[in-house]
Amino acid sequence: MDWDMVVCYCMNVTNGMIKEAVENGATTLEEVQAETGAGTVCGTCLENVRQLVESLVKEREEKSK
Repeated sequence: MDWDMVVCYCMNVTNGMIKEAVENGATTLEEVQAETGAGTVCGTCLENVRQLVESLVKEREEKSK
């Protein structure tokens, strides 16, 4: 995955910034939105952000087993 790719153009949030938010403890879309601002303006990226958050949270949970 390209961690430098912008996923939310309104707030200039990259995949890597979302990954960092999850690594810092965010587990939901709402928590990632609060930390990064992703998906809080026009909402066009919401589904992509949601899928990325869910994938990263699942990956983190599997690593901690």
